Amino acid sequence: MIIPSTFLRGHILPRVQSSNVTLGLALQRKEGENVTSPRENFRSILTGKTPILAANIFDPLSARIAQILEYEVYVLSGSVSKGSALNMPDLVLTNISDLVAHAQRIIQTTRVPLMVDAEDGFGGPVNVVRTIADLENAGVAAIEIEDNFVPKSFGVSRPGVIPTDMHVAKLQAAISTRSAPTLPIVARTAALGECPLDEALHRITAYAETGVDAIMLASVPRGQEDIEAVHSITDLPLCILNSEISIREHRHFLIRNNVKILMLGNPTYAATVQTLYDVLLRLREGDTFDSLAERLASRDLLQRVIHTDEYIALQELYSKQKTIDGDKEDHTRS
Repeated sequence: MIIPSTFLRGHILPRVQSSNVTLGLALQRKEGENVTSPRENFRSILTGKTPILAANIFDPLSARIAQILEYEVYVLSGSVSKGSALNMPDLVLTNISDLVAHAQRIIQTTRVPLMVDAEDGFGGPVNVVRTIADLENAGVAAIEIEDNFVPKSFGVSRPGVIPTDMHVAKLQAAISTRSAPTLPIVARTAALGECPLDEALHRITAYAETGVDAIMLASVPRGQEDIEAVHSITDLPLCILNSEISIREHRHFLIRNNVKILMLGNPTYAATVQTLYDVLLRLREGDTFDSLAERLASRDLLQRVIHTDEYIALQELYSKQKTIDGDKEDHTRS
């Protein structure tokens, strides 16, 4: 099913073109510097030779810390997005508006490319049309659409995958909807863990033929064998979710099999939850502020995380500009 582009560009989906100028970009742009957009940076990662480790972030604060540590790409997964923004489990309790609002807050703090987990597109192919349009307007750098079956039932850890033709239709809708070809669409699949290998490869071949920009493997239960098998049927860049930490040691293998992005789950979210729990518990049990000193960020780090120096520089710049403009106005009146 290919959705006519004229349908998507009509009055049904009024579109505000994003300038890709975010607060984070404005804070870091130097005078006269030619700054590439996050989407261009993400595409350069997909076409580059070296695989990189993505930062699995969950809010603007974690994104900013990842930027300080010079990560080149962020991933916002559905589970931590729900947990951090809404305090909800990874079930279908959210909608595209929730995700857009959360992603926008992250994008506004940094110019590092953000790839967003758009779940199953929040419904069928027509729902995918709105999902892609809204996330593109929000300024995300890449969007992944998964083939997991939803809604998930409580207590079901492996819900299975939807029919191949249904996911193909969703991916075609996503490709047809994006207004700019620079927005990467990533086909995420759990098929390697849910289906026999030959069936999984048949699915991935069908996904690749829709025109998506990369394939994300949600799991590789057979390890390197799975990665090699997928690369043998498609030349698309591969992104590996929940990969074994040891796989990073096999750099030449990753390069040979066109793996571009590795993700190691969501340890930052889990560590943050545990730290908050521990600190609050210790305070409740009588510990003092001073006794927690070894667990606290330094003042310099706290100021750096929230862009204090950049904001002060902006304040000084525009205060000075206001004075210059006032002098010009007084001169004109005289």
